[in-house]
Amino acid sequence: MNSYAPAAPDCIYTRKAGVVVDRIVIHTMEGTYKGTISWFQKPGRPVPTAAHYLFSIHGDVCQMVADEKKCLHANAYNSRSIGFEHEGQAADGVFPEDMLLASARCAAALCRKYRIPMDRQHIIGHNEVPGATHTDPGPHWPWDKYMDMVYKASALGA
Repeated sequence: MNSYAPAAPDCIYTRKAGVVVDRIVIHTMEGTYKGTISWFQKPGRPVPTAAHYLFSIHGDVCQMVADEKKCLHANAYNSRSIGFEHEGQAADGVFPEDMLLASARCAAALCRKYRIPMDRQHIIGHNEVPGATHTDPGPHWPWDKYMDMVYKASALGA
């Protein structure tokens, strides 16, 4: 199921004119889908983080920030990226097929829309952002499988 549940207004910012979206940043929620939606909708947090898209272990997709808007999810890359949060914990390494496929389809569509190259220099982990202090999506994220799914979804026009 796809849905839209906007993040708290203080979590959503305007991208500066001329900024090109050229990255997708992969995160893990370190919690549940419903819990993360609720957290991102809570106003007044000390650090008003959010992400553009959230993916449940069952393949549900929730958009919380419009693509053309900015949110705090990736330090130096906030202005130039779209953030993807995936249900679960990086240390567990449990990334169900339905969740990966929903995420890959969304990534493929956004790569086409924004002309983001479908490669590991442009679809990156939160841990790969310059100045990163986070380790997600963790050492168990199935990069080869995921990128293959993105390529296949793109070829199918997903």
